[in-house]
Amino acid sequence: MTEDRKRLREELVELLGEDKVRLFITQEILAQRFIQKHPIEIRKALFRFKSLKTLEEQRAMVEGFDEPMARAFVCSLLCGSASAALLDIAVGALEDRQAGKRVLPNRLIK
Repeated sequence: MTEDRKRLREELVELLGEDKVRLFITQEILAQRFIQKHPIEIRKALFRFKSLKTLEEQRAMVEGFDEPMARAFVCSLLCGSASAALLDIAVGALEDRQAGKRVLPNRLIK
């Protein structure tokens, strides 16, 4: 685990608790499915999380997530394959646009 991922994991444990973070990581396949169905929501959550300045703001944000969103959020930050699912969706949207196909809103990632 890289130092950045380690620090991020520690922060997520601070926000959600060790048990939830561990559980969500073991449920990575469920996170991948959620990410594939809701890429825009995940992208928005990641950008919003990045802009928050305090632990209290971050805690309030993640407390508002339902379980599938929290799982996808944790895995998109900590697990390579969930991040790969986001990358696959983005590449698919770019390929569609380059081929002149209409890009569906749930596939568009900028």
